[in-house]
Amino acid sequence: MRCSRLLMLVCVLVLGPGRPVLAQDDAKERARALSVRGQEAYEAGRFAEAAEAFEEANRLVPHPNNLFNAAKAWEAAAEYQKAAEAYRGYLDLYERQLGGPAPDKANVERTIELLREKAFLALPEVTVDSDPPGADISVDDPDRILGQTPFTTHLPEGTHRVFLKKAGYQGFVKEFVVRSREPLRLTFALEKIRNVGGLRFHVNIRKARIYVDGKVQAVTPYDDVLPVEAGAHQVLVERERYNQVTRTVQVETGQTADVTASLYLTNPPFSWRGYVGITSGVLGTALVVTSAVFFRKQADKYFQGTSEFNKFKTLTTVGYGVGGALIGAGAGLLIWEFVRKDVDSEDLISGRTPAVWIGAGAGGAFVGATGRF
Repeated sequence: MRCSRLLMLVCVLVLGPGRPVLAQDDAKERARALSVRGQEAYEAGRFAEAAEAFEEANRLVPHPNNLFNAAKAWEAAAEYQKAAEAYRGYLDLYERQLGGPAPDKANVERTIELLREKAFLALPEVTVDSDPPGADISVDDPDRILGQTPFTTHLPEGTHRVFLKKAGYQGFVKEFVVRSREPLRLTFALEKIRNVGGLRFHVNIRKARIYVDGKVQAVTPYDDVLPVEAGAHQVLVERERYNQVTRTVQVETGQTADVTASLYLTNPPFSWRGYVGITSGVLGTALVVTSAVFFRKQADKYFQGTSEFNKFKTLTTVGYGVGGALIGAGAGLLIWEFVRKDVDSEDLISGRTPAVWIGAGAGGAFVGATGRF
């Protein structure tokens, strides 16, 4: 234990320049006495008293060992947060006074982390539940959601405020008091909102996520009506490899608003349209070139009006016509290929498909499945 080491080191502490000699000597004597008292209290098991004596000695004569011994005493007294703060003060003061990190800095840093964890677990356990469950919960800071009810955490003693939010229910705020070493369980009844409407979704593919106001509420296919508060809601439907669809939907009290979202592949695979279009264009170009270069040239070898001239002239005209038609058809197919909206056949909602949903309904949070025909 380093308490005995402290008593030896306090005797050789040097105060900063500029202080009167008598004041220095008086401070050192008082610090020495406090250190002795702290060691005696520690050995007697009065750890909190020992820690306070060491910290008072440090205020008189700052030295890393004063804070180290105070940290050990606070740790023995199960005052883990105070112990962590004293260990941190020890490391900082050591570096300021001696110009470098303490040799045991790594071990002390690990001890500080363990003490902070112990300090949290040593706080009174508080469980908050709601009727119905599944409400978003915040404590003291309404913008920081900790989880959903039922929720268990540890809180310092004192007065706190709990905030509960759940779709279809009135927001809830309540103060409560946490007492030292007394676990607490709270259950609050939520009141349904009277101005409730609903959202019905029509989505063309399965396994698409439906977000309402930034939270996932369902996975398609979803045939039920999702209860929401009356007013404007931001709806987003998405799935990997498909485009996103965003809607701002106004819901009236007692009414159901329909949301239609058609999702298509962002990079659809090359289809028969493209291959046929390329082939048609190549054949058409080849036929036009053949007509222009060969048939027309052959026709020029004969006098107009002869049967040979008429034959090659006819072949040239037909070649231009058919080749142009093939080029036009190929171009049309290629345009269709690049502007078409495609869906993987296994993703398309048709026939019998399972319906899966998550989210909040009138009876609380739920997960389920059904068949769709």
